[in-house]
Amino acid sequence: MSHLISYQSLWKISPRQLFGIARLTKQEVEIRTLTANAMLGYKYKSDHFWLGIHEYRPDAIVIDSGSTHGGPFKLDMGRNTVADESYIRGLTPYITACAHYGMKLLISSAGGDGSGKHVAEILAIVDKIIEDNGFKFKSATIGAAVPRELIRQKLKDGINSAVDVVAQMGPEPFIKTPKEETPDIIVAGRAYNPSPFAAFCMNLGVERAPAFRLGKILECGSQCAVPKGRLMIATIRKGAFDLTPCNPIERCTPISVAAHSLYEKTRPDRIPGPGGVLHLDQAQYKVLEDGRTTRCWGSRFVPTPAYQIKLEGVSLVGHRAIFIDRFRDPIVISQIDDFLENRVRNHTRGLFPELDKFDDCCLIFHVYVGALGEVVAQAPTAAKAMAICNSARVSCLHFYYPGILATTGNLASPLSPHEQDAGAVFKFSLYHLMEIKDTTGPILIPIKSSTVGAGTFVKDENFGKQFFNLGNFLHISPEDIKTKSIPTGPATMRDVTGVVRSKNSGPLS
Repeated sequence: MSHLISYQSLWKISPRQLFGIARLTKQEVEIRTLTANAMLGYKYKSDHFWLGIHEYRPDAIVIDSGSTHGGPFKLDMGRNTVADESYIRGLTPYITACAHYGMKLLISSAGGDGSGKHVAEILAIVDKIIEDNGFKFKSATIGAAVPRELIRQKLKDGINSAVDVVAQMGPEPFIKTPKEETPDIIVAGRAYNPSPFAAFCMNLGVERAPAFRLGKILECGSQCAVPKGRLMIATIRKGAFDLTPCNPIERCTPISVAAHSLYEKTRPDRIPGPGGVLHLDQAQYKVLEDGRTTRCWGSRFVPTPAYQIKLEGVSLVGHRAIFIDRFRDPIVISQIDDFLENRVRNHTRGLFPELDKFDDCCLIFHVYVGALGEVVAQAPTAAKAMAICNSARVSCLHFYYPGILATTGNLASPLSPHEQDAGAVFKFSLYHLMEIKDTTGPILIPIKSSTVGAGTFVKDENFGKQFFNLGNFLHISPEDIKTKSIPTGPATMRDVTGVVRSKNSGPLS
C-alpha cells in the first residue's frame, strides 16, 4: 500500500503527529477503511472527512444504512430513512473521493430497510452523481428480498400477511461480488450491519473474528469515541485492528471501545450473527502512543451448526390519529390518571364499543411530568381512528373533575386542527431466523452489475487538500476523560458508572 509511514518517522518529518495520526511500519501489511457516520444520509463534517481521506488514504469507504429503530414502516410504506437531498449531500463526497483516490465504496441496507425498491433508488442517486461529475465506475447491487415460496417451506406464521420481506445477508455476498463483478461501488439490500465491513477485510485475508468485531463497532461510526462522534478510521491487519477518530477532540479508549459491545446486545460477551457467534470474553484493548487510537484483538468467532439469517417482514395493523395537548390546572394534574382512565376512556368506550377489545382498536395516553402529552387513537380505518381521537380530545377539554374551578376549557392546544392523521400502522409479522445452505445463491441473493459514466474528469490525488487546512488541526488536544470518585455511601447509577446500556437488542426484545 502507499502512504505508509512509521509513527517515529512521522514524529520527525511532519506536524501531523500533533493531530495524533498513528501509523504502522512500512513492513506491516494493512487495510484501512473509513466510516463517516452511523447511517447513510446523516451529516458529517466535510473537513474531517477529507482529512481522513487524504492523510490516511483508506482502501474503502464503508457505510451501513440499516435500522429497525424507527419501527417497521419503511419496509411497508417504501419510505427512506432520510430525504434524497440528504443522500445526495452524503454520497457526493464519498464518490468524489473514490474517483480521485481509487478506493472502493460499500453501502449496505439501502434506504434503511434494504428492500429492492430502495436498492434501486440509492443506485439511481449514485449513478446520477457519477454522470453529473464525469466519473466512471463499475457498480453492483446485491438484493435481499426473499422469495415467498422459500419462506413458506421454512416458516408459516406471518408470511401471507407480510407486505414485503427481506433477509439480513452475511458477509458472503459482499465477498462473492468483487470476485465475480470487480465493482468499484456496491449498493446492497438488507444486511447484518457488520457484514460489509467484515467482508471487505475478509476478502483481503483478514480473519473472520477481528473482521466481524471491527464491523460491529464501525457500523456505528465513531460512537465508540469520547466524546461520541461521526468519522472513524480503522487500520486492520490479520489478527487485530486500530480505531482512530478523525475529529481531533475525540479519542478511543479501551473502556469506550469495549463498552460499545453493550449497544443493542442482550449479552455483551456473545454477539450472534449469520453463521456463528462472536465471543468477546478474551478480547483485549490497548491505547497506542498517540493517546487517541485503541488497538483491539482477542475476539473469537465460533460457527453455529447451521447457517441462519434473520428475516424481516411487516404487515398492516391499522391507522392512527393523534392530538397533542397539555393540562395546566394543578387540580386536574393531581388526579390525571383517574381523570383519563375512569372518565375519558370510559366515556369514549361508550361511544365506540370495539375500543380496547381488539388489538387493532385502542386509545393510548402519553402523560409527561404529570401533564398530558399526546393521545394516540388506533383503529382499523383512518376515519375510525380520527373519530375516536376527536371524541377523546373533546372529553379531555370539557369533562368535569372533582375540585374544578375553571368555567370551561381544560386543555391548552398548540395545534389547529387539533387532531392529526398519523397514517398507517405496521408491525413486524416476520422477525424470524431461517436456516439456509447457499449463502450467496442467485435465488436468495441476486447480484447485478453495470458501468456508469463517461470518465471525463481529471484524477487528482491531492483533491482532498482543498477542503481542509491541516493548520487548523494542529495543537488541538483530545477532550479530557472525566473520572469519578468512588462513592462512600448510597449513590445513583450515574454516580458509579460511565456507560449504561440504554437500548435493547431489537424491536421485540
